[in-house]
Amino acid sequence: MKKSGQYLFSDTEKNAFGKYLQEKNTSGSNLFILLDENTKKYCKSKLFDDFPILENAKEILIKSGEHHKTLETCNLIWLKLIAHHADRHSLLINLGGGVITDIGGFAAASYKRGIGFCNIPTTLLGMIDAAIGGKTGLDYQGMKNVIGCFSFAEKTFINPEFLTTLPERHLKSGYAELLKIALISDKLLWKQLQPHNIKDFSSLTKLIKKGVRLKDKIVQDDPMENHIRKKLNFGHTIGHAIEAYSLAQDKKPLLHGEAVAIGMICEAWISKKKKLLSGSELDEIIFKLIRSSFTEKYRIDFDGILTFLKNDKKNSKLKINFSLLQGIGDAQIDNFIEEKMIYESVVFYNNLI
Repeated sequence: MKKSGQYLFSDTEKNAFGKYLQEKNTSGSNLFILLDENTKKYCKSKLFDDFPILENAKEILIKSGEHHKTLETCNLIWLKLIAHHADRHSLLINLGGGVITDIGGFAAASYKRGIGFCNIPTTLLGMIDAAIGGKTGLDYQGMKNVIGCFSFAEKTFINPEFLTTLPERHLKSGYAELLKIALISDKLLWKQLQPHNIKDFSSLTKLIKKGVRLKDKIVQDDPMENHIRKKLNFGHTIGHAIEAYSLAQDKKPLLHGEAVAIGMICEAWISKKKKLLSGSELDEIIFKLIRSSFTEKYRIDFDGILTFLKNDKKNSKLKINFSLLQGIGDAQIDNFIEEKMIYESVVFYNNLI
């Protein structure tokens, strides 16, 4: 399934990634690079300086933002690949955040029954979550990632220098996912994460590496999400529903990490209600999440998110499925929670803000 050494970091493995690109280029098939207007403006020149071979890659430009992670955009990618005669030995290089790596990975996995792709995440969210673990896909009818597949990038090259191009709001969004991986798997990392140091890129690089190692270990043990990998869904059942609702209703939609941070507070409350988490741990989680992940307060419309909750891809037999915390640093999978308790968790959060 997945090979050791798939994740390469710029400070120690830049040459290895360059050699990989050279080998792919000498295959005689085309190199393609998928990017949006932001990565084209802020990241492309840096990437080409590091790897001049990519100057000959054919560009596929899509629009940025979750609302463009659609079948229509995927169709555009396929048409560009066809127009430039991409064959099954071609390589698609995904340069961007979670939208780019999600949809680029899916487009590559489904084109001619699968061509190779590599990820170069340019956001904190991408570096520690979206580009890691082989989940690809797109949104459909307003529902998050309901079309997709597991398909692992041949390589993922992580260069934290790209983070200097990000607004603070996007850094905070990604940091929420870093907090999540700590909450479900590493109590010591949770203690080390200090949101006020979010722009200390030297320290952040070390944290990214640790987050990648933690997630990769879980993925290696359960690549197809049959058991332990479900822990990574903590915060995402309610979080994805909030994100989808906000995307459909709000002029300034929540970012993924902002919605997931809200979801983690609600789901931590449910964890306490189910006697899996102590009151002091819940208070600690609330304090750190609110401090690190929100740029604005957001009031949840329970009726508005309920349809999305009922269509969550993790559900089973019409029951809404949660991964809950059983103490900071560990999680429990497959908790089927009734609507009343979910509603109460939303009321708790709305009263909190």
